Amino acid sequence: METNEPLLAGAAFLAAVVVTVVDGRNAVTYASLAAALGLAPSVASLYGADAALVLLAAAVAAAVLGPVSRAVAHRVSWMAGMDPTVPVVGGTEGLFGPRSIRVATAVLVLPGASWLSFNIPLGSASTVSGVLFPAALIWGCAGMRLLTARTLADIAVGVAVLGIAAAAAWFICAGVDTIATATTAAALAPGAAITAGWLRGRHAIAPAPPQVAS
Repeated sequence: METNEPLLAGAAFLAAVVVTVVDGRNAVTYASLAAALGLAPSVASLYGADAALVLLAAAVAAAVLGPVSRAVAHRVSWMAGMDPTVPVVGGTEGLFGPRSIRVATAVLVLPGASWLSFNIPLGSASTVSGVLFPAALIWGCAGMRLLTARTLADIAVGVAVLGIAAAAAWFICAGVDTIATATTAAALAPGAAITAGWLRGRHAIAPAPPQVAS
């Protein structure tokens, strides 16, 4: 099956945009789904439908287990936790917002991903057709999100997408024990979603500040 490089690159670019800019309590879910949908065509064209299914299953698991973890933590935990969406590095005000920084660094990933896709020998197909570009682009954007992380949610998003992108790259290069290794890497997505959901659920039960009598 001949690959359509512009289509694969376009899908990966849209997914990379979502991975770069998404925020909020459901950021891990949206980023995981975007990464899986953006990389599914690439791995399916090279490895087969099983590869796409692994990526999509990891993203769906993240979408389901994140809210479940948040709900369970809200019910069973008696101690307030740390809000994963509150900045823990730097102040909340600045000349450039966190999204602007992430977008600027993501732009730098584009030429690097293009170079890698044509010059790194990870499987015969990747160097001939450049189909490694989608995985390299999304992996790079996730890595930049980790490097510029200001919140625990940013870290969770970066870890989740790195896992999915690493699984896609492993399928593309057809490594040893491909399915098992790629599934292990993709499992980082639901793991990150569970962690972020648990922290959010613990924070949600923080006691309200005492009211000052008037």
